Amino acid sequence: MTTTKNVDADVVDMVWDPITRIVGSLGIYASVDFKAKEVRECHSTSSIFRGYSIFMKGKDPRDAHFITSRICGICGDNHATCSVYAQNMAYGVAPPPLGEWIINLGEAAEYMFDHNIFQENLVGVDYCERMVKETNPGVVELANRTEAPHAGEHGYHTIGDIMRSLNPLEGSSTARHFR
Repeated sequence: MTTTKNVDADVVDMVWDPITRIVGSLGIYASVDFKAKEVRECHSTSSIFRGYSIFMKGKDPRDAHFITSRICGICGDNHATCSVYAQNMAYGVAPPPLGEWIINLGEAAEYMFDHNIFQENLVGVDYCERMVKETNPGVVELANRTEAPHAGEHGYHTIGDIMRSLNPLEGSSTARHFR
């Protein structure tokens, strides 16, 4: 992340680009007024070119959802759903209410799948005890002394317990949340 002071002394411009754990090299740009506690501007960009419009040339549009769903190993359902919506708009059709329910249920299932992939494989490792101990051991010491909010609901007594449960191949599944 890079920060620069804006003309207004209380405003800080921040840039996180690229955020590389996200397929598509996401970039976030924000202008924050810390004194007023408000975000003045925030936008995101993605610098990766997937070329949907190029490799779909000459293909049967009815195959778009099959083809586009295989571009990304994480969010294939989202690409397929967008392709189906584009086909519906192009052909001037609308699915019946039960068809919308089916699409929404598929999206909900994909959301749960994506959440696990993202949380456990792409981001969770950044918060695991082993990683943080190597890069910032003082944080682990503090986490071991900090009570975890809602411990009665999830079974972890300290933030350090949560961090230990995120250790790859070593984490615990004894907390109620994971049963």
